Amino acid sequence: MKIICIGDSLTFGYGVWRMDCWVSLLEKRTELRVLNRGYNGDTIAYMLQRSKNKIIPYETSEGDIVIIIGGANDTLTYGANADDVKNILKICDLALEKNATPIIGIQPGFMESAYPFYGPLDPVKLNENFNAFAEALIAEAEARGLTYFDLRPILNTPELFEDGVHPTEEGHEIIADTVLRLIEPLIKHDTQKIDSISHL
Repeated sequence: MKIICIGDSLTFGYGVWRMDCWVSLLEKRTELRVLNRGYNGDTIAYMLQRSKNKIIPYETSEGDIVIIIGGANDTLTYGANADDVKNILKICDLALEKNATPIIGIQPGFMESAYPFYGPLDPVKLNENFNAFAEALIAEAEARGLTYFDLRPILNTPELFEDGVHPTEEGHEIIADTVLRLIEPLIKHDTQKIDSISHL
């Protein structure tokens, strides 16, 4: 089993040392191989393209965990919409075809009182758009029985952000803890399965 994290700058670890990114922390705490497939500035459409062309067919195997988290750049550029929801679900379908477990992450959105990384754009309207996208994605995930986690109620103070968008080291610690709690049962199940096979 390994973990593949597909996303944008929040997954890449913009603003913190690589070792302090939640993806690196997850690798340290699980002792599993964890691939960071986050790209700064990535939109969900490009995440799907990368997933379809390389990440899923060449890097994903049966039993892996695939974490998909995005939407902030879509909100900043054109406004996240129903197509973005569909594209995340398409990445989930690609993972399921590989008998991997997809997990959807909901980003924290935009912190109004932190440094305005988003420049002249209105953070209230940005959050309205992002929250509409997030709720639509959660509804689809629940309808399809897909696992998801929501960072909005957890990363909700300015102190946890570098610039209103990207988490601090403490923010990355919180993300790593949140994901770890969610995937621990999957890791334990995989370990038990390996143990039982080795005793045959």
